[in-house]
Amino acid sequence: MPQPIDSVVNTSATSRRKLIAGATGLLALARLSACANEKTVQAATAKHVSAPKTSDDVLIELTEGNKRFVAGQVQRPNQDSHRRDEQAEHQSPFALVHGCVDSRVTPEMLFDKGIGDLFVTRTAGAVLDDTLVGSMEFAVSAPYSVPLLVILGHTACGAVTGTLKAMEANPEDPALPGEMDDFAEQIAPVARRQKVSGFGSEAVDQVVKANALAVARQLVERSAIISKAVEEKRTRIVPALYDLESGEVSWLEA
Repeated sequence: MPQPIDSVVNTSATSRRKLIAGATGLLALARLSACANEKTVQAATAKHVSAPKTSDDVLIELTEGNKRFVAGQVQRPNQDSHRRDEQAEHQSPFALVHGCVDSRVTPEMLFDKGIGDLFVTRTAGAVLDDTLVGSMEFAVSAPYSVPLLVILGHTACGAVTGTLKAMEANPEDPALPGEMDDFAEQIAPVARRQKVSGFGSEAVDQVVKANALAVARQLVERSAIISKAVEEKRTRIVPALYDLESGEVSWLEA
């Protein structure tokens, strides 16, 4: 005997609800499984790296991290919640990297480092000012006493390019608008010593290298605290150049 229409409709509706409920349950299980797998992967790949103690060891650590970054094989050490909690009470950086404000030059990424590994200071063109020098003095003093200060310039630097353009327009008195003139005043003398012409990529990169070397020298001249740390071999200052295209950091001779 055929079932009434309303019975068939009710049965179909019930079946649909069961199917939806079943699918929802499966989706929830899949999500839980995915979260569990993600946590497992994070736990398996999380790497906690001890801080190197000497300037040579730090230089090796940064070099190896940059090689991984260039090769696309970053390990992202010291970046999990355990490291975050560990460093909440007390940080333990082993280097200070002073570089440019350029958004493409992020020290923790290009050196493949994590939470609490690096002090980082940045200005346009990686130039110095009194507050910045004080920050570096803080880094080389107890309790941190970092063994390495890196002065990191980079290719195609906008601050250097802007300064060279201003010099091209007015060789005797190059100027940039507003407070930007402060970094131009520091970069222009370096550019003059290099006797560069124009503001092409080769000229810019030549001045960037010279500026990183100059800033390293200026730091010792401006700070008795840092000068003493260098003299006592507690701290080393190393200028460097970051290539925006390759991702590679080249260490320069001071």
